[in-house]
Amino acid sequence: LFLMAVPVAVQTPPAPALEPQLVPPPAWAFNDMACAPALLPEKYDRKNDSPVRVVGVQDPAIRELLGPGDTLVVSGGSNAGLQPGQRFFVRRVIPAVSTFGTRPRATIHTSGWVQILGVDTIVATATVIHACDGILFDDYLEPFVAPTIAARPLPGSTPQYDNMGRIVSGTEGFHTAAPGTVMTIDRGSNSGVTVGQRFLVFRDKRDQHVDTTGRSKAFSAVAHNSPLVEVGEVLVVAVRAEDSSVQVTASRDAISHGDLIAPIR
Repeated sequence: LFLMAVPVAVQTPPAPALEPQLVPPPAWAFNDMACAPALLPEKYDRKNDSPVRVVGVQDPAIRELLGPGDTLVVSGGSNAGLQPGQRFFVRRVIPAVSTFGTRPRATIHTSGWVQILGVDTIVATATVIHACDGILFDDYLEPFVAPTIAARPLPGSTPQYDNMGRIVSGTEGFHTAAPGTVMTIDRGSNSGVTVGQRFLVFRDKRDQHVDTTGRSKAFSAVAHNSPLVEVGEVLVVAVRAEDSSVQVTASRDAISHGDLIAPIR
């Protein structure tokens, strides 16, 4: 159990850790890294959404759930700089979900990635290379960048409790995670987070209901002030300005959105 009183408000970001050596992830982890979710940026402007979107499928049947083997039609061609052979992520915004102790945050879901086949002036066709999930009409395209991870976790053994963040969500807004699962946290490069950094995960049980009926005054006085409980550890596998993707490396219980995280330095 962690017995200190812990402030959880955002404070001055710590100095960034040493830059790690980046390498391709192992084959078994590639899809998890490439399909990992992200938080929608705070200052996201829908007016500047990607103009390249999935608008159809080269198929006699009328259907809107697409995947491997399908040839997609996208709303961009040479006028959008598309060229045969280019690869793109296919993504969509998932509406905000409520989180424990934090305000709702929308997430960016990766549906898969495609390769451009043919290009006209205003439209293009693309083949689905990989599907993380079903691809839908109006999903948008972003340039594909192969994921990389730290060659080894960054050194450190001391948790830092003065800039704690939270687990937010997983793919499609999933609320819980087991070892190997990728989740998002509400800390990114703006807070000094680096790929390869580790975080301890804690659960705050002070909001849980404790029946004090018939209990002693001593019990009632402290029953709602339980110390934080360590529930696991996560490793940062991708960093953005305001959030990061982390992989659960160890847990004694399911890691849940709303759990607190403390960086290890």
